[in-house]
Amino acid sequence: MLKIYNTMTRRKEIFKTQDGRLVKMYSCGPTVYDVPHLGNYRSFVMTDNIRRYLEYLGYEVRHAMNITDIDDKTIRRSTEEGIPLKEYTKRYEEAFFMGLKTLNVLPAHHYPRATENFDYMLRIVEDLESKGLAYERGGSVYFDVSKFEGYGKLSGIDLEKMKITPGARVDKDEYDKDSPQDFALLKRSTEDEISRGIYFTSKWGKVRPGWHIECSALALKYLGPTIDIHTGGEDLIFPHHENEIAQSESFTGRCFVRYWVHMKHLMVNGEKMSKSLGNIITLEDLLDKYPPEVIRYMFISTHYRKTLNFTDQFAENAKSNYDRLRNAYENMLFGLATSRNGGSHGDASRNDPYSPDEDLLKQTETSIKQFREAMDDDFNNPLAVAALHNLAKAINKYLLRARNRAPLQKAREAFEEMAEVLGLRFSKPPPLTAEQAQLVREREQARAERNFEKADTIRESLKKQGIILEDTEWGTKWSYDSHRDSRE
Repeated sequence: MLKIYNTMTRRKEIFKTQDGRLVKMYSCGPTVYDVPHLGNYRSFVMTDNIRRYLEYLGYEVRHAMNITDIDDKTIRRSTEEGIPLKEYTKRYEEAFFMGLKTLNVLPAHHYPRATENFDYMLRIVEDLESKGLAYERGGSVYFDVSKFEGYGKLSGIDLEKMKITPGARVDKDEYDKDSPQDFALLKRSTEDEISRGIYFTSKWGKVRPGWHIECSALALKYLGPTIDIHTGGEDLIFPHHENEIAQSESFTGRCFVRYWVHMKHLMVNGEKMSKSLGNIITLEDLLDKYPPEVIRYMFISTHYRKTLNFTDQFAENAKSNYDRLRNAYENMLFGLATSRNGGSHGDASRNDPYSPDEDLLKQTETSIKQFREAMDDDFNNPLAVAALHNLAKAINKYLLRARNRAPLQKAREAFEEMAEVLGLRFSKPPPLTAEQAQLVREREQARAERNFEKADTIRESLKKQGIILEDTEWGTKWSYDSHRDSRE
């Protein structure tokens, strides 16, 4: 039974959908003013794992993630570079999508851009004004938070303690905004913005959307009035998500989100990433040192509600742990390629009072059970990864004692099933023909009989066919000789 920690209630709750097996999920996407950093990608990967597990359980997930391509930062940066806003944001939007693909993140069903959905935003703002919840000042339109009774229910903010003064407002739309005062729904376009074509026409004049209204409009338009799961970083709880709730529920009269899921910060050597400290790390920075699979492993090795402290040692540990899984997977596939169909125990275990086959089958079932229990407990990836490691150890142990197809195939199915949910990819060795696989078995038998001359002859024969052999304690591995074609 899946339980999710809900930021709104501050407790784990049994997950129930509002519409059968359909799950409507919205995620705060990137503001495409710069290359996403590791903290951004941590949020995207964790959201991906949530979706993957829901689909593993048989749910149909309808996922939307916004693209903020117009706000203070995108406008300011494009102005500094002297290029059109659309041209500027396209550059970083492409970088964002490339990063998702690199990290094996499933594409959302909808990636609505703010600039392409202003009509729906305008519809919401006009409705809020008609209800007396929004007002115009100086060409901008503001939401009056004092008139929304539930304001603060997500973050725990107390309006009375904020000491909001009548008519106070802040015409600011930055991510680090922490003012308790009224927020902009629509912002009056400046003369410079108008000269650059950065505006939309409304009854209040030429305006552009505030950041908060963008997410509400895009979520409501593409998923409907009530969303099952809304994800994002914990830094968005206030004021962004608080403002989303206020304007969305004021517009629809219904609950906006049923389960709020927030990811903790990513730290670097114990400090928050910031330009002033010079410790911003991008995906490209890490790809110079580690393959994408290792980077994804880094993200899922820490629970999403715990701070991830990135250090060089942390990264190296992740690489070592991922390599253990990869080696076990390769060992298993090599074992399957030369497995035996007959016999329950295998030649190496005839005198063993315990069945290696039964041991592996039992551990396979145990690992799947551990995996499900971990993911059911608020998507506990670290424990789920541990279950995968337990299976990997059992596979290596089994290959030292036997190599029968049935238990290895069961282990393979379970391993790949769990890896798919975690989004971890493992390369597969080149397939052997039946004749080549038979030669590998004959060579292993020759080595066991210490007939090294025959073993070397077989090795050379396979090498001429482009197959390079490697002897390990779990058996013989092989790879394709990538230089063979160029030599011929």
